[in-house]
Amino acid sequence: MKSVQLGYMSRVISLYFSLSLFAFAHASSLPQDARLVVTGGTLTDVVFALGAEARVVAVDSSSLSPARAQQKPVVGYYRELAAEGVLSVQPTHVWALAGTGSKQTLRQIERAGVQVEHFAKPESVADLLQLITHVSGRLNASEQGHALRAEIEHQLERFNAQQPPADSTPRGLFILQASERGVVTAGTDTVPDLLFGYAHVDNLVAHQGYKAVSREYLALHQADFLMAPQHVVDAAGGPEAFCAQPTLRLVTAAQECRLLVMDSLLALGMTTQVATAIQQVIQYAYQHDV
Repeated sequence: MKSVQLGYMSRVISLYFSLSLFAFAHASSLPQDARLVVTGGTLTDVVFALGAEARVVAVDSSSLSPARAQQKPVVGYYRELAAEGVLSVQPTHVWALAGTGSKQTLRQIERAGVQVEHFAKPESVADLLQLITHVSGRLNASEQGHALRAEIEHQLERFNAQQPPADSTPRGLFILQASERGVVTAGTDTVPDLLFGYAHVDNLVAHQGYKAVSREYLALHQADFLMAPQHVVDAAGGPEAFCAQPTLRLVTAAQECRLLVMDSLLALGMTTQVATAIQQVIQYAYQHDV
């Protein structure tokens, strides 16, 4: 009798727990009539990839992917967000990528009755997949989230399975900044390094994160090609001006301007377009004479 009672109670508790999870999932879903502001290009990319653009009333200036996100009103740059710009579009919700605005600004937005939710910035493929799961749950779009995750995982598995298309592996160097103080390059635990890895390209530097290397190092360790984000190249005056910077004068790849200019979000952010970014690296590294 006691075992029967325990079995019954176990089923009751299990049912209660399941119903609680169901209720929580629906209670925490974004309302269909929500007016959503999304800040941070990576987060915007995921929201749009999950088909929720109709609920987005504005984005920040870093939200460049997909291209149709640029048709939305812009409330400023996410790291320098001002409450006035956000509140001007009368949002009900703000989804903020880590690094958005100041605490004071976000509190001001919340005091105006807007719900602010924070999302971690993905730094790896695992982080990206977790973000997709989180966002799809909030959008009540779990099926779309599962399909998107599966597509990305399949694409990356395909790149992993591919054999390098050449006998020798090209050496790439990602440059974030070139100045008299040195050349800031992307080492391990960065998106550019991940792109190089899947593209079967050797990263010329092995330090962790983004760090400056000397021009002497670059002279002794020559890259087959350079890669830089679009906004950095534009700020330098275009590809030729970028390659002609004095700090790069000893770099053969700069002398010949073997430079892959990549969309800044694809190059620096872990987005749903990661496979597109990898393919661009492969095409440049192996189809150009580097």
